[in-house]
Amino acid sequence: MQVSSVGPTDSSAYRAVQAAQAYKGKGITLNMTYEAGLQALEPKNFSGPLWQALTGMNYNVIELPHPDQYSKPIAEHIANSGAYDILDIEPAWIPALANGGVIVPIDDYVTKYMNQADLDDYHPLYKSITLYKGKRWGVFDDGDQWALYYRTDVFGDPKLQAAYQAKFGTALEVPKTWDEYSQVAQFITDQMAPNVYGSAHFRKFGSPGNQFAFLQQFRANGGRFFDDDMKAQLTSAAGVTTLTQMIAQNKASIPGNNDLDAVAQWAAWLQGKVAMIFSWPPTGRISSNYAQRDKAINFIPQSSIADKVGYAVLPSGNGEMASGYVKALAAGSNNEEAAYLFMQWVSAPPMSLVRTMLPYTLRDPYRLSTYKAAEYRALWPAAKDYLINLCECSNTAVVDMIMPGWQDYALSIDRMCTAVWGGQDPQSALQKAAAEWDAITQRLGTDVQKAAYQQFLQIPGSYSDHTIDKLGMAVHIT
Repeated sequence: MQVSSVGPTDSSAYRAVQAAQAYKGKGITLNMTYEAGLQALEPKNFSGPLWQALTGMNYNVIELPHPDQYSKPIAEHIANSGAYDILDIEPAWIPALANGGVIVPIDDYVTKYMNQADLDDYHPLYKSITLYKGKRWGVFDDGDQWALYYRTDVFGDPKLQAAYQAKFGTALEVPKTWDEYSQVAQFITDQMAPNVYGSAHFRKFGSPGNQFAFLQQFRANGGRFFDDDMKAQLTSAAGVTTLTQMIAQNKASIPGNNDLDAVAQWAAWLQGKVAMIFSWPPTGRISSNYAQRDKAINFIPQSSIADKVGYAVLPSGNGEMASGYVKALAAGSNNEEAAYLFMQWVSAPPMSLVRTMLPYTLRDPYRLSTYKAAEYRALWPAAKDYLINLCECSNTAVVDMIMPGWQDYALSIDRMCTAVWGGQDPQSALQKAAAEWDAITQRLGTDVQKAAYQQFLQIPGSYSDHTIDKLGMAVHIT
């Protein structure tokens, strides 16, 4: 790419490549972790070879199962092995890895090498998500923002519209609240099944999905995770309301809904079996058959609904920024500055744009320049609407619980939901999960968790009343 070797000379990509020339011929190999499978294809096929051509540095992509992306860096840090240079981590892991000395802050490198305007090119949600205790712990690199995807042909059907108006006395529209979502989904199922069902969700235990879906909806319903003494607040009215709404969603959905994972949900959607889903951004690319042009995406069917898909924010607005990825510097790396330069280069605006446009990529847009890019907007007829919607979803998004113990708290929610899908009473399931949360908090140290929670509360998206939009930082594009 010319921007890396020709300029503009003040761009972060160009600056990184120029600084990396100091390491040419020194036999450096950058060891970088990636989630095994599709995620790892991008550095193997694109950014790794390109960086090597530009700088002479070698690269080694270390594929890890998702849980090992958290645990293996900790183990290697304890062993002082220097095995890794660059870590692909969830934002929610930053506090635990920073407190444990597994990752190092990058503020000095950002000041020295990055064009500061490129920080402002991040959507505000992603600009602040790598900050912890006043320091920046990596470069954000994957906008995993959930959105609602719906069938325009179903919602625009005159007969269906007339029947809905007759039954409910109001127009059939894309749902704005979670109660409307259940009502609309059930109506479509009642009217169109078995050809089309109202919705589909990935509710399978461990898929993951339950924790993200519950926690976004819990907060949209006004729920709070903890009180001032760090006692879990899952048994509040918001918890009962959320599980009750999710049970109604399941009832309105395609048969087998509770055993679906994300890929199975996508398959049902692409085959035209459901009227609406909410999921990660690749949904837009696969719905249009853009992603399927690459053989790496042969695990999903061709889309039968291309050009019949609309995009919207989640009901009640507060969709989860579920997971995402940050590139972080591993403590103990023997190539720290060289590793940082790669991180800056690969996440810079022009590189980010190209990487999120690759058909097989699972990296999703997170920069304002990407949302506005003519190249991306030309990928399929409604790509412009898709990008605008991702930006709007990020304005009102809630984020994962970015604090130590996230993994354990989240798995507790997954178990709770699975028990409820199996017939357990919501109130008793919430009580059990709350007890588990309290035990997790006590194990990690109540005072430690209280301090971490106070840090979390400062993050835009911590709660529905503390989103980018509520803080007056929303970005609207056209």
